[in-house]
Amino acid sequence: MTLTNGNGYWTKHFSADEFHILETDITFLVLFAGILALSVWVATILRSRQLFHTSYKMYMAAVGFHVFSLFLLCLHYGQYGNDGVGLPAAQLLGRIFQSVSSLVFLLMLILLGKGYTVTRGRLSHGGSVKISVFMTLYTLAFAILFIYEREFFDAGLVLYLYESPAGYGLIALQLLSWLWFCYAIFFTLKHYPEKSLFYVPYFFFYTLWFLAGPIMVLIAAFVISKWAREKIVNGLEQSLAFCAYTFFLILTRPGAANKNFPFHVRTSQIGIIDDYEQGGPQPNGVANGTANGGVNLDHFPHQSMYSTSTDSGFIGGGGPNFTELFTVATPTSSQPRPPDNPPPYPGGSMDPARRIPDFTVKSGIS
Repeated sequence: MTLTNGNGYWTKHFSADEFHILETDITFLVLFAGILALSVWVATILRSRQLFHTSYKMYMAAVGFHVFSLFLLCLHYGQYGNDGVGLPAAQLLGRIFQSVSSLVFLLMLILLGKGYTVTRGRLSHGGSVKISVFMTLYTLAFAILFIYEREFFDAGLVLYLYESPAGYGLIALQLLSWLWFCYAIFFTLKHYPEKSLFYVPYFFFYTLWFLAGPIMVLIAAFVISKWAREKIVNGLEQSLAFCAYTFFLILTRPGAANKNFPFHVRTSQIGIIDDYEQGGPQPNGVANGTANGGVNLDHFPHQSMYSTSTDSGFIGGGGPNFTELFTVATPTSSQPRPPDNPPPYPGGSMDPARRIPDFTVKSGIS
């Protein structure tokens, strides 16, 4: 016996709580693909300006994982509309990649809050350990959540994914990560108040994003009817993710009119120090963990020393070169290189200011 909801493709094999999930996922797949394309375009501009930092690469990875997860979910629900079974493996992988996207994005938010790639080039040893432990706990909570759903949830009942101990643990970890986020931004702004143009909107918007997750879980569990819960929650989750990724793309757009642009130290200045500290030869201008005029990995110079907002043609002329994303830039120094064989000046001196005038030499001989 096969029970169906009409004869239409979009409803025949779907239950009432699954109506419009496929249409919603297809819509957001197109939207997120557009964000990914725009982020690649921005990345080429940042690459050409030597401002393509690790934090922006993490953002692109999070968007890429999310696009791939939506693609897998659309495959599953597309087949589900045909046979009522779908592709369970694709659905599971899609949800896993969506969780990975959330984890990478959450890690990027905390790292930026601590000033990574904005006011510092590396974290302290203690900070690295804390972040590693925290993200391990977050990953384990997601893994337990999927296992709990697979082993204990009844497929015949309409149950919310967060209606489990692991789900409650994830809510607690999200609130804890928000407190850490606030703490990190407070101390970053304390030492770099000129970065408030970036961090103030960054703080207020992503505070709403952090708190929206737990609030949505409570609304889904106690307010939304079970027959409409899954499709409404799916739409809300995708909308929240879309707003979060879009806002970061706008906040970091490399335009001269964008006063919120966070990066001011170039990747070549950081790369020179990294090569030296890993045992490479000491380049010119590197001393005691600094390079190119005093860039320190633990404390970047203030933006007034390395401002990029006044550079002409910041957006780049003639369009971006996409091949630069897959090449390694050679670190360059801002100091002009002296000629290999400078011409000697009369009198044998290399410096005209130090050359002895001819009349003085003659008077000495006479």
